[in-house]
Amino acid sequence: MREFELLQPKSLDDALDALAVGDTAVRPLAGGTDMIVDIRARRAQPDVLVSLQNIAELRGVTRENGSLRIGAATTISDFLKNPLLLEHADIARQAAYVFANPMIRNLATIAGNIGSASPAGDMLPPLLALDAKIKLVSKKETRTLPLSDFFLGPRKTARRSDELISNLQFPISSSPCGTAFYKLGLRQADAISLISVAVWLERDGANIRDVRIALGAVAPIPLRATRAEELLRGQPFTESIVQQAAQLASEECSPINDLRATANYRRRMVAVYVCRMLEQAWKNS
Repeated sequence: MREFELLQPKSLDDALDALAVGDTAVRPLAGGTDMIVDIRARRAQPDVLVSLQNIAELRGVTRENGSLRIGAATTISDFLKNPLLLEHADIARQAAYVFANPMIRNLATIAGNIGSASPAGDMLPPLLALDAKIKLVSKKETRTLPLSDFFLGPRKTARRSDELISNLQFPISSSPCGTAFYKLGLRQADAISLISVAVWLERDGANIRDVRIALGAVAPIPLRATRAEELLRGQPFTESIVQQAAQLASEECSPINDLRATANYRRRMVAVYVCRMLEQAWKNS
């Protein structure tokens, strides 16, 4: 592994000072579960790594002004154990439960999983389904983006080289709602997704008031199945409308053939699991 300098700032200001040069040779380091692998494989060649592990203000899950706020350096294991998730974001807890293995979960962070921008990132579809926004900070400014606008391509994001992910926030619904998540892989956990599906659904009596469907590992970026969502909004929850939406969702994705599965198999499984997750979210609402 090539040599690099490791900085260990103890405050957010110090970390931003280190990144202010705006040079891609200076990179933030969260848990390192992706970055160290990339350095060994020579996909990343930083001269300086800025560790975020000692910055307390980037950790934790809190409820603020009708939203849930997740600090960027919160580890997956800490995230999984937080009682606020069970109350307000069980869909994200389900994804964290099948995220890699316990040793990786103890190191890997929310921001690391997002910042790596893998189309198969386990936490990304649930956060998209929760309508999360991402806060980016630098010495010059602070900006907030919908998480759906953050992903530009495989391993490409809207984060500038002088910025850090500070936190994620998503609204807490005041109406009856249900969620569901499923990761299809060669194993339940500790394996890359073949596909993943996350659904958030808000009901109004026998009708679907609002719905969000997010897909992973079936396109260059994690995505929302917006055409399927539009079909479902305001409609009675019936087997027919659910099947139509599931088919639309499968048409919205653009999967690839690889060693783990064919594109055709992935597309068919999207239709199957969107249908199942819609039914499960409805039952949970």
